[in-house]
Amino acid sequence: MIERTIAWYHGMKRLRIHWERRDDIHEAFLGLATCIITYRHVRRLC
Repeated sequence: MIERTIAWYHGMKRLRIHWERRDDIHEAFLGLATCIITYRHVRRLC
């Protein structure tokens, strides 16, 4: 399960290559990616 989640994160191009110099911006993109992954998973279940 953990490996699949990490693979989903790596599927997000913005997270694959760390463009941001500030960590808080990168952390915000991680939060956004988590929301997108969760939304796609929930949409598939409903």
